[in-house]
Amino acid sequence: MRIKMYKIKFLPEDKDCEIKGDDSILETAVKNGIHINASCQGKGICGKCKIILKEGAVEQRERALEFLTKEELNKGYYIACLTYPKDDIEILIPPESRLSEHQMVEDIKFEKKEKVKNFAGIAIDIGTTTVAAYLVDLQTGNIVDTASSFNKQMSYGEDVLSRIEYSKKESGLEKLNTVVIETINKLIEKLIIRENFENEANINRISKIAVSGNTTMTYLLTKRDPHVIQKNIQIDDFKRSYYLKAKKLGIRSSRTTDLYITPGIGSYVGGDIIADIIACDMHNSDEVCLMIDVGTNGEIALGNREWLLVASTSAGPAFEGPSTKYGMRATAGAIDNVTIEGDDVRYGVINNDKPRGICGSGLIHLISELFLNEIIDYKGKFIIKNKRIKTGGNGIPEFVVVFGDETDIGGDIVITEKDIENVIMTKAAIYAGAATLTKVGVSLDEVRKVYIAGGFGYHMDIEKSIVLGLLPDLDVDKFEFIGNGSAKGSCLILTNNEKRKEAEEIAKKATYFDLSTDALGEFTEEYMSAMFIPHQDLDRFPSVEMKTR
Repeated sequence: MRIKMYKIKFLPEDKDCEIKGDDSILETAVKNGIHINASCQGKGICGKCKIILKEGAVEQRERALEFLTKEELNKGYYIACLTYPKDDIEILIPPESRLSEHQMVEDIKFEKKEKVKNFAGIAIDIGTTTVAAYLVDLQTGNIVDTASSFNKQMSYGEDVLSRIEYSKKESGLEKLNTVVIETINKLIEKLIIRENFENEANINRISKIAVSGNTTMTYLLTKRDPHVIQKNIQIDDFKRSYYLKAKKLGIRSSRTTDLYITPGIGSYVGGDIIADIIACDMHNSDEVCLMIDVGTNGEIALGNREWLLVASTSAGPAFEGPSTKYGMRATAGAIDNVTIEGDDVRYGVINNDKPRGICGSGLIHLISELFLNEIIDYKGKFIIKNKRIKTGGNGIPEFVVVFGDETDIGGDIVITEKDIENVIMTKAAIYAGAATLTKVGVSLDEVRKVYIAGGFGYHMDIEKSIVLGLLPDLDVDKFEFIGNGSAKGSCLILTNNEKRKEAEEIAKKATYFDLSTDALGEFTEEYMSAMFIPHQDLDRFPSVEMKTR
């Protein structure tokens, strides 16, 4: 039977494409390099890939109705991964389903004071979600300008595992490599402008580039097959640094521009964590330090100048949106803090926009407040009657954070018991990861400094994170935010050969704990105990116990 072909126009891109009758709108968007938020990679379980039908006819799978409000249905909303064409169609990708650069929250903080006098370098952090670039004057070591962008690979998978899977498809690896190079080149283009240079601005002024990223990101950058990463085996290639000419990878540069790629440590702990360690200097400390990168992968490092342990957990799914009903990244319109008093909920929204969802820091605030106000119990279950608690369409209890007349989506923004469970699972993994590393004979009480890295970490509230049980119950003065530690560490590596040597020494000496195998069952034991708010053992959280008496 011959498959029918139709025409589809994507707005606001104003891009015309062909679509097969048995291809979903999301599949066609991905094939044509058009991004529609799809946290579940098109499995039909997150409901994030919302689109609006402007013209034509489509057929939508029945389960899509679980994700759409009456107001959205009346406005012509559909779920892209569950919708198929029946005619030539025109669809609009609404703001909540798009990646817009103006939505990004800048986590690179510096005061722009000077211009490049002679030669410059560029430090690049390739994150799973975001790519950030720093323009650095090589004479002074000072940052002149920064640029950041969503990683264009997100159209092919929002986490490292889904991108590894996509790389197995025909031309998949080549596509992932091409789009990350495109992302980097656009950032370089933004930095090489007249305003940033005392003299002429051109690519010949860039003599060095330093790149850090997780193991999957650096494999895709260098077009190496990333399947070995999934095998959870330790190979020397993970710990290898790369020196080559940037032009060889297709990076916008002169023929002589040197490229350095920071080495990694293990399959899920890459050069970005080594750069984090360089940024906070914990590897030169006499005291025991803990570093937590609360990004998509939740990497953790523990140690000092004598020893270092590293591990990775799965932090992204709950804190970045995919597994919560109204979860979203920390972009414009995201609720990022919440206070509850009785039936009254006060909230803050990024950019002071109308709320569209709740980002990771907002979820931490919200669930901690629900717990402290005895609206949920230590298992995350609703325990009191409240005018904001209702039963959702799927029978799961939910709490209305913002009523529909105040939102940008035309419906209530809620948090469900299932959402709370998913957040508890994520915070339990991070806390358990840190606790497992202490099994070497160091207690969390002996930690003298806790560094919080990652763009998400910048927006965390320490006290609320302790109430939730995400962070250990230590004096708040011990915590320090380092922001995008990977980019900051890359700047140091770019301008200081000693820091480059230190990065390579860290890669050699750090011990990688593979928590996914957990041969001794220690991580599993810690994880199960952490599946409560704040923890099954309240003796570990005395400050929280005081607040709940």
